[in-house]
Amino acid sequence: MIKYLKKEEKVLTKPLYKEAFFEDSDNFVEYYYSEKTKDNRILADIEGTSIRSMIMLNPYTISVFGKKYSLDYIVAVATKKEYKRQGYMRRLLDKVLIDMNSEKVPFTYLIPANKDYYLPFDFAFVARKNAYDADLSSFKKSVLKGIKFDGKEACEIIRFINNEVSKGNDVYTYRDMHYFERELKEIASENGFINIYRKGNEIVAYESFWGLEKVELKERIVSSSIAKREYGKENIMVRITDVAEFLSNFRSSKDIDIIIKINDNIVESQNAYFRVQMGKDFANIGKIPDAKDSAFVEFDIADFTAWIFGYNEDVNFNIVNFVDKSIAKDSLDSINKISGIFINELV
Repeated sequence: MIKYLKKEEKVLTKPLYKEAFFEDSDNFVEYYYSEKTKDNRILADIEGTSIRSMIMLNPYTISVFGKKYSLDYIVAVATKKEYKRQGYMRRLLDKVLIDMNSEKVPFTYLIPANKDYYLPFDFAFVARKNAYDADLSSFKKSVLKGIKFDGKEACEIIRFINNEVSKGNDVYTYRDMHYFERELKEIASENGFINIYRKGNEIVAYESFWGLEKVELKERIVSSSIAKREYGKENIMVRITDVAEFLSNFRSSKDIDIIIKINDNIVESQNAYFRVQMGKDFANIGKIPDAKDSAFVEFDIADFTAWIFGYNEDVNFNIVNFVDKSIAKDSLDSINKISGIFINELV
């Protein structure tokens, strides 16, 4: 039976979690099940008390052009060994995506262990890993360890991070005190610590480290005044789950009125035509039953995702029934694509 687990049922997934993610320490697993399962959702295929397959949906506050959404970061995707390659995970992923559409959730995201697993579900890469190459040795450093903290300093750290990650990024994870408290617990589960660097009284860099056997950098954020953000390998994949809701956040450099057809073989309700009316200060997105003989532009949902996120301009799309195709291209080009994404979370 496929169902979203009740709070008291979530612990039933722990044996499968330990089987699938055996590299995670016992300390981290205990942290995860005591903290993350307080507010996440777990969709599972369950028989009695046995979990055959599961997906965890961990909520984060994501800012999209300044509008804040609670979006699900897909993690802990796992199937018991004896049930693999029998369609269990496909049924769960399909349901998650369809349910998100019914909830008007614009998109979901993940960091794939294997991208090829998610491509058939129309996930597309939209960002590369954030990195900084900065010499911080000349700045005053303080170290935070454990889960106790000074509230005033925590507010200062949160303010610094939100200010930096919002610079030049249309999409980023917004952090608040709840986020910070949980982050400290997560780092502490693997004996980690946080370094804060200051120039005078101003924070200029934040680093977090963790690891029981080998200490590893978890995150580094450096002020744009002393270092330029660099990019590593592509790591964030996104799946748009409500085209209309997502596009409502966009604006265009001039007034446009264009029909966009989306091909989506999983979320049937957005396998449809959308009329996009947009300008510098408005966006009206409506689904229409049929374009008939009207002109429209056709995208597969994964190509549309990579394109609208500003990650890949060279995607496949069809321009249909336009006498002059340059008119369609001009309208598409006028839409202000996403510029910059800052999502660093690991779980």
